[in-house]
Amino acid sequence: MGTVVTKRAEWLIGLVYPETARKAAGSEAFPGHKRYVERAGVCAQSDRSRRLAYFSAQAIVQGQDSWAAVLEITRPIESRGWSVDLFYPEYTPGSVPGIAERLRHIVGVQLRLARKIRSFDALYIRVHPLAWPVAAWGRLRGVPVIQESNGSWEDAFAAWPGMRRIAGLVVWMQRSQYRHADAIIAVSETLGTWLRDVTGRDDIVVSPNGANDTLFAPGAPRLPDLPERYVAFFGQFAPWQGLETLLAAAQLPEWPDGVDLVIAGNGVLRPAVEEAVTRAPHIHYLGVLPYADVPCLVANAIAAAVLTYAPDRAGYSPLKLYESMSCGVPVICTDTPGQAEYVRAEEAGIVVPPQDPLAIAQAATRLADDPETAAEMGARGRRAVEDRYSWSVRARQRQEVIERAIESRGR
Repeated sequence: MGTVVTKRAEWLIGLVYPETARKAAGSEAFPGHKRYVERAGVCAQSDRSRRLAYFSAQAIVQGQDSWAAVLEITRPIESRGWSVDLFYPEYTPGSVPGIAERLRHIVGVQLRLARKIRSFDALYIRVHPLAWPVAAWGRLRGVPVIQESNGSWEDAFAAWPGMRRIAGLVVWMQRSQYRHADAIIAVSETLGTWLRDVTGRDDIVVSPNGANDTLFAPGAPRLPDLPERYVAFFGQFAPWQGLETLLAAAQLPEWPDGVDLVIAGNGVLRPAVEEAVTRAPHIHYLGVLPYADVPCLVANAIAAAVLTYAPDRAGYSPLKLYESMSCGVPVICTDTPGQAEYVRAEEAGIVVPPQDPLAIAQAATRLADDPETAAEMGARGRRAVEDRYSWSVRARQRQEVIERAIESRGR
């Protein structure tokens, strides 16, 4: 299966990024980025009119949401004549770096960026407490700083409980960055409201995530050896992704006959997925798929499950929602702000209560039993992405924010 999947990925990359496929075959860089990534994650430079430095304290790893969220934004901006240089830490593939190693890499990347900061027209930061030094340095050197927030500090504490030991410092570093930013972008309305409350600023720009509507499209080639009819789940196996509830739903008598559950991704709940596979022959685990192969999984499903739920998190804007809609399949979605309102507004799927296996099983049965209605839901979702929720639309929104920040500094 691996060889076939690789060929499908190459086919899709050639379809979506033909110039890159011809010039950079075999490259590990993201399709569409013409500059290579050096050892510390610093992109080499090119000659273009506007120069943007994009900093992420988090590694940009294929298969994770941040990989698409970063690179799907920067690629369209580059296509409009900008030079975008990415700065992020890189670690040995397959390793789990400790705190000391993470700090060393993050500091190293910031030092490299600091030496070049005056050569950029703006600094775009994917919000992180440890980005405080480079954000402060950019401000001191007169470079506009744009902060993109993907969650509250409570979200960070939920993901990294050990950070609570230094909660006061973390909150101070984050407040300081927000206070001095030239612009702040929130990826959900809920997060935007939270940011207005904690910063006192009324200029927060809400720009949710999106989908690559060229790559994630109906008609993507079918992956080999998959069942004829299935519900798809893909992405991180984090506790708030609703995966345990979905596994329970797939093993209820109310789950539709002849419909399998196919799962792709990785994370802390992987053992639960692997155990379910041993108990239920209609549950399949594919491991981590290359980004360009994910549409092959989703577009051929009868539905996609987007079951994100964590009441204390503020930064909901799941990429998988828009990617599933973009593939033209109906979405089974939990009633959670940041996702449910889009499914309802576009009539693009079925909204179910959080943590309710029976409701999920019944939604899957409804879609399996009424393929015509399911197809109509999928088509409406696809049109909505093309019109409003594509990465190209989101990138244009964020580029406008960056340009306003530059103009306000008179650069």
